[in-house]
This record gives sequence, C-alpha cells and structure tokens, in this order.
Amino acid sequence: MGYKVVIADDEKIILKNLTRIIDWNGLDCEIIGTAQNGQEVMEIFENEQVDLLLTDISMPEMSGIELLKTLNKRDNKPVVILISGYDDFEYAKEGLKNNAFDYILKPIDYDELEDCIKRALHKLKEQKVSAYEQEKYAIYELITSGKADASLSNKQAFYFSIIVKNYKEGIEAIFTKNKEFLSKWNPNFFVYKLSDKEVIVVVEMAHHFINEAENIIEVFSGKLLEEGSAQCIISIGKVVEQLFDVKQSVHFAKQLLKYENYISGNVLTEERLKEEYKTTQSAAEMMEEALEYIRNHFQTDLGVEQAAEKAGLSVSYFSLLFKQKTGLTFLDYLTNVRMEYACLFLQNTDLKTYEIAKKVGYIDQRYFSQVFKRKMNQTPSQYRKSVKNK
Repeated sequence: MGYKVVIADDEKIILKNLTRIIDWNGLDCEIIGTAQNGQEVMEIFENEQVDLLLTDISMPEMSGIELLKTLNKRDNKPVVILISGYDDFEYAKEGLKNNAFDYILKPIDYDELEDCIKRALHKLKEQKVSAYEQEKYAIYELITSGKADASLSNKQAFYFSIIVKNYKEGIEAIFTKNKEFLSKWNPNFFVYKLSDKEVIVVVEMAHHFINEAENIIEVFSGKLLEEGSAQCIISIGKVVEQLFDVKQSVHFAKQLLKYENYISGNVLTEERLKEEYKTTQSAAEMMEEALEYIRNHFQTDLGVEQAAEKAGLSVSYFSLLFKQKTGLTFLDYLTNVRMEYACLFLQNTDLKTYEIAKKVGYIDQRYFSQVFKRKMNQTPSQYRKSVKNK
C-alpha cells in the first residue's frame, strides 16, 4: 500500500463507518490503526510512520487540537484532517492555524470526505517526492564530501548501505519487482551509480525495525542475488541509526570489497569477515598496503625488496602473496602501473620521451622505450601520434 492511515474518534460507530465506507484500498491507502483518544494515537505513532491522520476534535484525554500541536513537533508529521461537530467550529479554525489540512463537519458527508482525502493524498505525494529528492541529494553530499547541509536535520532512522558489483540489470528494477514483498518494511532506496557495473544503494527504514536488522539484510541481499548475475558481489555496510552517519556505512562497505577474494560466497558482511577471514586478514591488508605503496612510489627506483620491507615480510613470502593477490609478479605489476602513467603523459602533455621516462621511474630513456614497445607494441612516439590522430 502506498499511504498509511490512522483514524481516531471516540464514537465507535463513526470509527467503524470511517474504516468501511471510504474505499481506502482504491485510494492506495492502508489503515494501520484506529484509536478512541489522542493518547492511543500517539502510541501508534511511536511504532509506525503515518502519512494521513483522520481525527475527531473532541476526544477524552487529549483533544484533536492538542494531538495536532504534539504532532507538529515531530520531524515526520502526517497530513491531518479534522472531524468537527458544529459546536467545535472555533476549534476547527484553530486546527487550520496549527497546520491541519482541512476539516469536515458532522454529520459526515462521505463524498465530501473522500474528495478531501484525495486532495490530502495529492499533497502527500508532492511532499514525498520533494522530500525524497532532497534526502537523496543530502545523502550524496554526505557520502562524497562528508558535509551536511545546514538546513538538514540529523534524521533518526535505520540505515545501511549496499555496494553491488556486476549486476545484470538496473537495481531500481530489482526493488520494483519485489515491491510487494518488501512493503512490510516500507523502505526508501537511494541508488547512486559509480560505474556501468557498480552502484551504491542506501536503504532507509523506520528506526524500530533495527531489531530485525540481521534478518532484513539477509533478505535484501538474497533478493539482489536472485536477480543479479552469477558474478554479482554484494558488500553490506554497517547499520547506523542517524542520517549523518551514512558515510560510515558506505565506507565500511567499500573496505569489505578489498577482501572479496579472501571470502567465500557473493555477500560480504562484517560477520562473514570475522568468521572466514582470520589468518589471511593481516596478509590481505599487507597486500593492499603494498599496492597503494607502488601507486604512490612507482616514479622512484622501486624494487621488490623495498616493498617487502615496507610490509614486514621476507622477499620470497611477499612475492608469493603478491602473486596470489594480483596474478602478476611484482615487476610486472610495477611495469603496468608505470606504462599506464606513461600513456597518460603521452596523451595529455607535450613532455619529451626522456622527461616522461624519468617521471615514471626510468633513468635510461632507451630502456624505457624498449619496455614501452614490448608492452604497447609501438614506440612512445608512435603511441602519441596514434592517440592524437583519433
């Protein structure tokens, strides 16, 4: 169902009529609770995200106006339609001043009420689209820069991130297909494309679902695997409880991806990492550091001895682990990095060949040219001409 509705009236017959006479299903609405006083309404709101509230003004314990004022203090306020007797007309006007959407007078004209509900739902739809787009952009800013917009509140909810690699179709389509199945949690999905085959999905749910986090994550990853390719890799970030911590979840999912070759299965989680990744953990971290070290020092006279010493391993053991990690020898990997940067210099600068050779770690220009031709099947000058002629 699209919209969650709560109805409150202390008269049981009116409460019954309001639930049955209006075609709620046809309006894409689900009545998730009824109440006979404001206190009961607040109890429902503690456990549910409510979109539309239909409430009588005159109720025991907490009047409709008091209820409205209390709800106005919440971040996720529902759209409120007041039901008023003629004697409560002044209260109805006060309700409008306190952000009630509209009011209906008793005895209730149900056609008039349905029209009012349709207008309220139209407003809700506009609000939801606007709020979703604002939050999607805010999450993107948090993920990429770590900065939160000054106007943004630190929303309390249940968030976790998923990085999906090598999926075979749009992630949005997968969630749409399973909309009915996932509707019991009423999740929001924020999808950010990193490349043609890699996306970040941030999932948001009501905070009270956090006790079901382990089960929910298992279900979500299972659904993604069903729809994804056999090569699909799913990395699950930490669960966080407020909007401003989303970046932590995404960062953790990215870190897990570093160990995809050391963990069985297609789903990477902190629990699986702890279970399977024991003695190999330090070795994997060392290899990641070694690759980063090469990327940062390829322009120097770098040898396997230096890299092994940096990792705190013997040259022979380092070389073994390095080959397992990359499928290449240290020298082949280093050469590939140097050639990659040499190609970038040839494409984007007018530097002479000997200058480029020095920039990528070769003192001898002739040796650099020999290595380049062996790797690229053409000399540096031929390569430069070929890319400039494209």
